Amino acid sequence: MGELADRVARLEREVTEAQEALRVVEKVDEEIESAMEEVESVCGALLDLSSELDGEIADHNYPAVERCAYELCGLVDSEQVRRAVDTVMLLTAVRDGCPLPATSVDALMSGLKDVTASHPTLTQEALDQEFQEAMDRAEGIWREIYDDGSWESEDERRDHLADHMHEARPEAISDRAVRAGRLLMELCDYLAETVWPEVTAGLRGADLARVARALKEAAMAGKTAPAVYKLYEANLSVQYESSPYSLGAVGEQLMAFESWLGVQGKG
Repeated sequence: MGELADRVARLEREVTEAQEALRVVEKVDEEIESAMEEVESVCGALLDLSSELDGEIADHNYPAVERCAYELCGLVDSEQVRRAVDTVMLLTAVRDGCPLPATSVDALMSGLKDVTASHPTLTQEALDQEFQEAMDRAEGIWREIYDDGSWESEDERRDHLADHMHEARPEAISDRAVRAGRLLMELCDYLAETVWPEVTAGLRGADLARVARALKEAAMAGKTAPAVYKLYEANLSVQYESSPYSLGAVGEQLMAFESWLGVQGKG
């Protein structure tokens, strides 16, 4: 009877230990998934930021666009995200009985020297070329419709062409500014659709090297966002100088502020 009691007691201890081990495993799994969700949430945040930028650019809300540019940079180059990556890698190794990671993802990223940038880029030269192409198209349209040899004089013909190009110019200037701003949207979409899936897939596969390379590329792309905003700001300033009312409420506010400054200066 004593032997049977000992066996029952031993089985009860084993059940208790197994239950405790299961609770530990469940807790580890919860921590892993929580850290994974933190990393994966960046993708949705990037797409939300792209959508927000779309509206702010349409409204010419340049302070909001600037904020979004710096938010983009922070989203993809985040110490918090790298800590979450290390948490997933460490706890996954513990749970699965694998060797612990030999280094952090931050250290691995620092050692990467061969990661090349493949994110969308834009220069003022390219924008100016697109602007000139738009003006050339506008002139081509005029010639196709109006340059039919029916003008009474060459001066009348030239004046009509000049008026047409004068009307086309503000639209081309506006398009140039919008094009610069929308590059921020392209960066968001590129990171969300191309780079960040590499981060999460590498993390799910416990491939730290793959994660590090993707994070390095994401950080490189994110660091360009402030410069892209400056490009947008410069071209929006040209649009304001060309046609203040084309900026809608923002243009009116700027004109009112300039008028106030003028009054204050005279006073």
